[in-house]
Amino acid sequence: MSELTINNITDWNEVPGSNTYFCTSDVTPFITDDNTLNIYNSRGQRRSWGTPSVASKVTKITDDVVMVTVVGWHKHTVGPVGGTFYFVNDGGQWVRRRANANAVKAVLAMAS
Repeated sequence: MSELTINNITDWNEVPGSNTYFCTSDVTPFITDDNTLNIYNSRGQRRSWGTPSVASKVTKITDDVVMVTVVGWHKHTVGPVGGTFYFVNDGGQWVRRRANANAVKAVLAMAS
């Protein structure tokens, strides 16, 4: 099995999008070619309307399935942006999968 390395990006300047606005796709965790999981945990500068931020929480479900929960806030959000993302070790390579993928559904069914 290939190890998954986590790169926790905490510098606000490295969060995609502007300093006051970003899309969920901008802060979605992603896997690089060397099995590194990039996640974002950062806060921008305080503004009159609040502080833009993004927080990611990594949960190891099994040795081969990892869940990342992302919550972000910015100027134009009524509620948080983000979501839940799953990563599966598929033959030594970590890949992103949807919640309805067989590997993810199987471990979620065992956990409940």
